[in-house]
Amino acid sequence: MGLFDSLFGGRAAADRPSAVTFAMDGVGHRYEDGNVGLLPTTLTIGPDTRRVAVIGLNGSGKTTLLKLLDGALTASAGTVTVTAHHNDGRTADAAFDPAVKRDLKRIEDLVGRVRREEIPNSYYQAKDIREAIDQPLKKHKVPESEREQIVGDLFAHFDLTSVAREPASALDSEKRHLLAIASALSFSPAAIVADEPTKGLDEIGSAHVARALFSYDKQVVFATHDVELIQRPEYAIDRTLVLDDHELVFDGVPSDAAAFYNDLIRQKYEAAKAARQ
Repeated sequence: MGLFDSLFGGRAAADRPSAVTFAMDGVGHRYEDGNVGLLPTTLTIGPDTRRVAVIGLNGSGKTTLLKLLDGALTASAGTVTVTAHHNDGRTADAAFDPAVKRDLKRIEDLVGRVRREEIPNSYYQAKDIREAIDQPLKKHKVPESEREQIVGDLFAHFDLTSVAREPASALDSEKRHLLAIASALSFSPAAIVADEPTKGLDEIGSAHVARALFSYDKQVVFATHDVELIQRPEYAIDRTLVLDDHELVFDGVPSDAAAFYNDLIRQKYEAAKAARQ
């Protein structure tokens, strides 16, 4: 039995969860230093929205929201649940609560985390990036033929084949962004939560990473500052959330969200200008 069969009760590959529903009921978070990360928020993101963007100014709560969704943070108030779905939309498992240790492990299996261009520290110890991705799969007793297919497919899709025998330290920023996404996908999660997956890249590099991410057949919830990116038709972003001052202030289609966000920034600029006078 391979890794993925053991994670999901021996079900065949075609029957493994392929999407999730994230649900937040009155969820808020306050950090240990007393700073508010997110005000109480009620939100549902289901399999019908495959590409969900989160935009907002620095410090608006984007990262906190994403970490609450993927279980990296525990809510100070309210409840987060993550429910897995089969291809036909039926519920595959009970809803999992990241505040429960046993449930958090299941969520970590269901949801891949991408943090900008951050890759596991262990990748820098490996001989090359192919070995870096292969080692965790081997540790979890994934058969060699399956490992080769997983790594080969990911490297082909994310344009990493040409640098497969390079150490992680030799990669440029664009390749590290791509490797961070490939790493999150290596255990075949049902969904990806990505915090600014194109941050710091120029226009060409950003487009390359975005095309690779959004053309991969996974449900994606991601944060970005790139308002133009979320409106590009080829990326097929279904829905955009706007955060401001740790609060969800808009939820709608990308074009409307972009207009709302631009107005919000203009209002803040005008208010700051008036305050200086």
